[in-house]
Amino acid sequence: MKNPLKVFSLQTTFFVSFMILSGVLIALLGVTGYYITNQEVVDKTISSRILLLDEINKQLDLQLQTIEYDSLVVASNPQVKQYLQQPEDSFERVGQYNMIIDMLSRHSYVKEAVHSVQLYVKNSLTSRYRGANGVFTYDFLQNSPYYERIQHADYVWLGTHGLEVGDYIGSPENVISFVRKVLSSSGEEVGILVFNIKLSYMYELISGDKAEGGRYILDTNRRLIVESNRSNADPLAYESIEQPLRDTLKQDDLDTNHAIVSWKDKQLVIWNKQQRTQWISVDIIPWDYITEGSKRIQTIIMIAAVLCVIFAVVMAYVLSRQFVKPIRKLVKSMNSFKTGQLATQVENDYENEIGYLNQNFNEMTKNIKELIVQLNEQNKSKREAELQVLQEQMNPHFLYNTLDIMNWHAIDAGANDISRMLSLLGKMLRIGLSGGGTFIPLAREMEHLKCYVELQRIRYQQQIKFEVDMDERLLVYWLPKLTLQPLVENAIIHGFHSRRSGYIKISGHENEHTLYLCVEDNGHGMNTKELPSSREHHGLRNIKERFGLYFGPNCGLRVESTPDLGTKIMLSLPMLLQEPAEFKQLEEEEKPHD
Repeated sequence: MKNPLKVFSLQTTFFVSFMILSGVLIALLGVTGYYITNQEVVDKTISSRILLLDEINKQLDLQLQTIEYDSLVVASNPQVKQYLQQPEDSFERVGQYNMIIDMLSRHSYVKEAVHSVQLYVKNSLTSRYRGANGVFTYDFLQNSPYYERIQHADYVWLGTHGLEVGDYIGSPENVISFVRKVLSSSGEEVGILVFNIKLSYMYELISGDKAEGGRYILDTNRRLIVESNRSNADPLAYESIEQPLRDTLKQDDLDTNHAIVSWKDKQLVIWNKQQRTQWISVDIIPWDYITEGSKRIQTIIMIAAVLCVIFAVVMAYVLSRQFVKPIRKLVKSMNSFKTGQLATQVENDYENEIGYLNQNFNEMTKNIKELIVQLNEQNKSKREAELQVLQEQMNPHFLYNTLDIMNWHAIDAGANDISRMLSLLGKMLRIGLSGGGTFIPLAREMEHLKCYVELQRIRYQQQIKFEVDMDERLLVYWLPKLTLQPLVENAIIHGFHSRRSGYIKISGHENEHTLYLCVEDNGHGMNTKELPSSREHHGLRNIKERFGLYFGPNCGLRVESTPDLGTKIMLSLPMLLQEPAEFKQLEEEEKPHD
């Protein structure tokens, strides 16, 4: 699959990338914020509930201690013990009925928490009571489902249960009871004292806060003492959660006081144990209630996220447009330049990377325009040079005929050297003109050079030696005409100036696609650093310029010279088997001027 960054436009790529990055950051911040807030709410709820349960435990323990102390006072009362140890039909016992009932009833009248107090007599067959307070037979307890727990303890708290006191008729009400055995001085059980606590009072005691959820008070054996549900939802019945709650509270052995459970719904369970009674106060709070505040925060975060996304979309569009706009202008300018509008320039008021691109584009177009002007000037100079050559070729027959007439006059006069020189000069003119061609085979160039060398030998009376070291295979290659003759002429004029003798060697070889020609002499030599500006070596400059014009920078002329030892000039040019097509076409265009 191709990289999307290489397929879609810059504006689309920038816009989508910015949106993805913004979306990820917004989502990450939102989720993290919601999680941290939710965890903070849970931690605060746990800590505050633990403190509340601890305070409730203290209040509850205070009331329990009061009830237990009052029951101990009554059970230790000598009159009560005497009453319980007397026979049922004795005069003393009958006379004490009212006094005992008044003593028991006084607690329910004075104590707000006490519903009623009953005294169960072991050796009695009749019950006497006033309201729910009074003296009852043992049969009521023996038929109670709690009798087994009462039987095996000196005192015990009984959880929420219905009030049953013989044929007492009152409103159906549940109570919590504290049961204590009454013992004789010898340690024998003679009765059982029961303090019944109002369930409404216990509700008020354990339901001081208005928080949501259910609260349960359990004894040391995880049996329910009292429960209070304040949830708007369906309350959790203790019977339905008794076993899972027991399993959860096993964690109390560890250093923890809360747990998150999933029963009917997800719940947070928090507990606190009393130090004296070892009772456990348990709060079960619906998870939805705890996270209600977090959900409001979640809603706010979502609204903020939507606003951030809208803002990100607007910013991404604006930034991508501002970022891509100068690039599009640059691309438009490039297209205009490509269609030939060489004066194209980009308005540049940027100082960043965009400004750097615009500046370099403007400089590039300016340079290209200057190069094109220079190239046109070179082409113009080239055509002018060609025209000059063509002009020099005008009336060649007149020159040939004149030289031929002069040759015959020299023969008639017996001037054989002059005749030979005129003949060689005519041949040189024919080869030099070459029918107007710019390139000639190396064989023709060497023939032209031999004519020139022969003329120089006649002139210098054989004192300048020439040597040619050229493989015949190289003679088929084409080169610009009048290439070697100016170099040999330069060696004779400047290299052997004021000398009567000298040595010139012309050699050549090939290497891959390049033809190498060399003209070497043992003349005075020269300073190669002065070559570019020296007027004496215009022949070298002309050849170098022609090679640069014809073949480019890869071919050219190189000079090695040592003063008083000689000069070596090396030419490199491509191996052409025919005249280049561009020069042929130019010659065809110029033929009508011949």
